[in-house]
Amino acid sequence: MENWPVLMTFTYPTEAHLVKGYLESNGIETIINDELTAQVANIYSNAIGGVKLRVSESDYNQGIQLLKDGGYLQEEDYKSESKVEIVLLDKATNKKICLFCSSDNITLTKKPGILTTVVLAIINLFIMIGAIFPMFKSSFKCFDCGKEWKYKRE
Repeated sequence: MENWPVLMTFTYPTEAHLVKGYLESNGIETIINDELTAQVANIYSNAIGGVKLRVSESDYNQGIQLLKDGGYLQEEDYKSESKVEIVLLDKATNKKICLFCSSDNITLTKKPGILTTVVLAIINLFIMIGAIFPMFKSSFKCFDCGKEWKYKRE
């Protein structure tokens, strides 16, 4: 039996079926996993990792190329996740421009920390309320060069 890696994941089964039809019309055999769970209770779709579209290992690279050609994938979708770089903060640092490309097209992103995620999961599991103020880790991201960084005081 051949290995069937996940080519793409979706929140809703209908999205997966659209891509499945596109790939199969180009001669690539596909399998959809976790479709029924997402249909019955779509709020659990992200919890189970989404609806998974799988292709045979021999067709994987051709499938990626077809998804790029068809507009289903863009360059940012399949790049490896970038790491947050640590930059020393001094008095002359301008926080309104990118340190790498000098663009002013940046944003401050906030992501929940691991402790916040665990506490919220436990509270939601046992008490079923989410009325807690989470602590977020913040970093800067440039939309032009794609770099992400956070400042550290000297």
